[in-house]
Amino acid sequence: MREFETSGLYAPDDPDAHDRLELLNFLRSRGIAVEQMVSADRDGRLLALAAEAVGAPEETLTVEEVAARCHTTVDRVLRIRLASGLSVDPDEDRLPAALVDDIAAFEAGAALFGEAATLSFTRVMGSAMARMAEAAVGLFMSELRPLGTTAERPVVVARAAADAMAALMGVSPVMEHLLRDHVRLATRRAATERAGEPDSRAVNVGVGFVDLVGSTQWAQNLALKDQALALSAFESAAWDIALRHDGRVVKLIGDEAMFIAPSGRDAAEIASELCHAVGAEDSLPLARGAAGFGTVASRDGDYFGTLVNLVARAVKVAEPGAVVVTEVVRDELARNGRELAELPARALRGIREPVRLFALS
Repeated sequence: MREFETSGLYAPDDPDAHDRLELLNFLRSRGIAVEQMVSADRDGRLLALAAEAVGAPEETLTVEEVAARCHTTVDRVLRIRLASGLSVDPDEDRLPAALVDDIAAFEAGAALFGEAATLSFTRVMGSAMARMAEAAVGLFMSELRPLGTTAERPVVVARAAADAMAALMGVSPVMEHLLRDHVRLATRRAATERAGEPDSRAVNVGVGFVDLVGSTQWAQNLALKDQALALSAFESAAWDIALRHDGRVVKLIGDEAMFIAPSGRDAAEIASELCHAVGAEDSLPLARGAAGFGTVASRDGDYFGTLVNLVARAVKVAEPGAVVVTEVVRDELARNGRELAELPARALRGIREPVRLFALS
């Protein structure tokens, strides 16, 4: 107790002295040094220390030591670290010793694929891990922390945070299994998408967009928690429907989903079914969609090109609850007995010529 007092962490006369001492003793029982508590308290993250301790590396090195073990320079270590989405301040913290193995893996990749491509892939991994970490913390804050109201004893919140982090550490084997399965699926998909294309980055895919109509006004009338729950329903439907048609959601940007599919017909069906699912969800406004098929550029799990821009613009042409498709997709659907109504040719932003679009009923 005296150590806590002399460090400024604890004052016996404070109204919350008992709760504070209980928290400090719990943190010390987790192997956290007083100096760490002082630093965390200064930054307003004392409660988070219990969770941080669960994932803390057992061995750490200075950035100079990492560079020496890897037979490289400090600047290169920091560059790779930055590409991973992590701190690059050499004076801020010691680094996990496991970084030595990570840099060795990076160098092997750079020797095989080139440094620029390997840095790009590292950024994708870092971005994916950052999003997963944010989702994990968000899960704790939204689901367990109502525990975490201001009336809750700090030590209870700290224990819950430590338990949540311990549970998250158990996800690593699952991630390994998922990565293996997704790599097999992506390899199979790539073989089909790139068939006949001389450019290794060119792929032939169906591209679709679905967005929520009037989402800005809709959001203004909802509490943040209700918005999050409603958008979760939209995202879940997009994910499930795309997979049922052998497609994949490329990205979700709030009120809009972009997906790819093996064919234009599949892309149109995904858009149509997703609009229908959104229409059946009372918490969401109506959705509208657009679909096309053609050659686009693939890079780092994303897709680019004129077709992507065209379909992204075309979705704004669709009526609420409806889907518009390009001429190529119309022809594919017509071969399967679907009749579509042609809309007046539209000038779309960024597209040189007016575009023929067709309404999918």
